[in-house]
Amino acid sequence: MTMRLLATLILILLPAACALAGEFHQTFDFDADALQIRNMIGKVEVVPAGGDRIKVSLQVRGKDADQDLITFDTRTDGDGDVLAIQFPIQDHREYVYPAMGSGSVASFHYGKKGSDSWWRRLFGGDRKITVRGEGDGPEIWVDARVEVPADHAVTVKLGAGTIEARDVDADLVLDSHFGPITARDMAGALLCDTGSGAVRVIGMEGRLTVDTGSGSVGVSGCAGPALLVDTGSGSVEAADIDCRQLVIDTGSGPVRARGVRADQAHIDTGSGSVQLQLDRMGGGDFRVDTGSGSITLELPADASASILAENGSGSLNLERQDAVVEHKSDHEMKLVVGSGEASVDLDAGSGSITVK
Repeated sequence: MTMRLLATLILILLPAACALAGEFHQTFDFDADALQIRNMIGKVEVVPAGGDRIKVSLQVRGKDADQDLITFDTRTDGDGDVLAIQFPIQDHREYVYPAMGSGSVASFHYGKKGSDSWWRRLFGGDRKITVRGEGDGPEIWVDARVEVPADHAVTVKLGAGTIEARDVDADLVLDSHFGPITARDMAGALLCDTGSGAVRVIGMEGRLTVDTGSGSVGVSGCAGPALLVDTGSGSVEAADIDCRQLVIDTGSGPVRARGVRADQAHIDTGSGSVQLQLDRMGGGDFRVDTGSGSITLELPADASASILAENGSGSLNLERQDAVVEHKSDHEMKLVVGSGEASVDLDAGSGSITVK
């Protein structure tokens, strides 16, 4: 890939009336099909571009903002074309970011085995970086506005802060160690990944993947080949979903999926209730599994499925008038709806199961 970079198009000191003395602004323009942006602290906004070039506007902010503390590195490495925002971590390991709020703390420990390779490449060594809403350390961060043309690809890597994307028709990877991610009215392929923080996607056409170590997930108005959600701890809310494959996996947390139109679905939670309401049901496999919690499955009127429901403790309930019960015991129920085309497996270690 060839990258022609027009770096440092704009470098201005903001007037004292509207900004702290050391705050400054810098803009980059990339003639590239794909770009990765690496930032340690701040807010990243991703919006559509008016032309065919990727544009990045950076605002260095905070009472300790200074051109001697923040530098910008453009490079091509194993990840392709990269814009890296360099913080002074050789001299400072603790930072203040007021937007996090009082009492909030985020720590990143890089260089250890298994740590993220992009952080190791960016910072090097074995370093622990701590960011607080208030306290000791330089108060400095970098806000970024990224303009992405249609059919391009952009990856955002952020340490602490927020990522917001809207109205973009491109392939995006939005990756944050600490902080929420919000995307609205998107098209293309979208991956939202945060170590700790909520993820919200409202309006999406294309493949959507959401991964959070800890934090709630909410998705609505999404259509595409697949919706894949994985959270270590946190609730999942899905509404108005149209896809061939739906996969939701949470270590701990309830799952509520409404208005789902899918050819196949797999929902698994270690601990938490599951509610799945289907408006359309294809002929594939539908599996719902919870270690502890109730399961409620609401089928569409024209459903065609063979259903097996099993639990270790709790009741088995059938509220479907057209279902044919083939077998029922205290903790197992087999039934057929319609011609039995789809295969449905409901399993609760401890909790009731209801089929509607």
